[in-house]
Amino acid sequence: MSQTYDPLSRAERAGLELRGLYERYGYRKYRMGQFEEYSLYMDNKNFLSSENVIVFTDLDGRLMALKPDITLSIVRHAAKEPAAAEKLYYTETIYRPSAESHTFKEISQMGMEYIGVIDRYATSEVLLLAAKSLEAFGLPWLLEISDMRFVVGLLDALGLQDGLRSRALIALGQKNRPALTAIAAEAGLAGPDAEALAAPAGLYGPWETTLAQARGLCRSAGMAEALEELEAICRSMTRERAERIQLDFSLAGHTDYYNGVLLRGYLEGLPRAVLTGGRYDNILKKFGKRGGGIGFALDLSEIGRLPDRQAGADLNLLVRYTPDADPAAVAAAVAQAADAGLRVRAMPQGEDPSGLHWERQLWVDAQGVREGGAEA
Repeated sequence: MSQTYDPLSRAERAGLELRGLYERYGYRKYRMGQFEEYSLYMDNKNFLSSENVIVFTDLDGRLMALKPDITLSIVRHAAKEPAAAEKLYYTETIYRPSAESHTFKEISQMGMEYIGVIDRYATSEVLLLAAKSLEAFGLPWLLEISDMRFVVGLLDALGLQDGLRSRALIALGQKNRPALTAIAAEAGLAGPDAEALAAPAGLYGPWETTLAQARGLCRSAGMAEALEELEAICRSMTRERAERIQLDFSLAGHTDYYNGVLLRGYLEGLPRAVLTGGRYDNILKKFGKRGGGIGFALDLSEIGRLPDRQAGADLNLLVRYTPDADPAAVAAAVAQAADAGLRVRAMPQGEDPSGLHWERQLWVDAQGVREGGAEA
């Protein structure tokens, strides 16, 4: 039996589903221009993953840039003192340097932002939507969570500052225990302190067991508060979703950007994270806006590398017709298949179909319509 044809790719299909999901949770679609003034990115370089931006001069003489980041634009245009939280979602294109080649790449993103007073429910809602977003693609998924307050609290307690602090965060993100051990020695840390600095590199796994291990490293009220919030988030999930959530305290973002929960999501079949995000109150403060912000973005371009669910034949039905065939008979055969939800193509007898793959074939000639058999 022929499968009903669906012209949408996996990412397109999930994008429609996610739009409905975000709308049901009270988020509204946010639309922005393709360009922003270059000064926005020059003045906020420490919030960008790269300082390389595509720049051009507009017809009015202003220096403009193709967007390398969505959150900066949203925060810039957000209300300074909103009466209620702004809940937004978007589908946009950004332009960033490629990790594979010395070129810029065009990245299609879909994401959401919660800007305002961020309490534990708001954080749990965003992480729930992150999990539901990964589920929408119909593949096994994994969501990793951390909290910058835990990591930064540990570095504060150990007295790491400036260059050593930056190097420790990089080594932690790489899960590089030898580098962390060397940094500890350079900082004059020994014994339990040196071990504490290296410990987060190996602190990842199922949330309940990892949380218990992390409590042994707590050295401040801020670190303990971070673990309490992570536990509350995980417990708010259904058991099935919670089983797909891991805590990973090697997940550490830029301290200028992130100040709380971090998240990173994966889909089976793709080597890199397809979902990234976290809490970014520091950006709101930089723009003089009240409250905090938390959100995430899905890399639809990366997800587009997945094979589509509908693999195999290009066509459900190929209709071949001879020069003396009745056009009405050809049209009726094509319309019947298309109305049944199949992908169909009519092709004159003189054209070469060798580049196509089809499930069924019909022949139409002066005698009428007959079954032509399946492709070998």
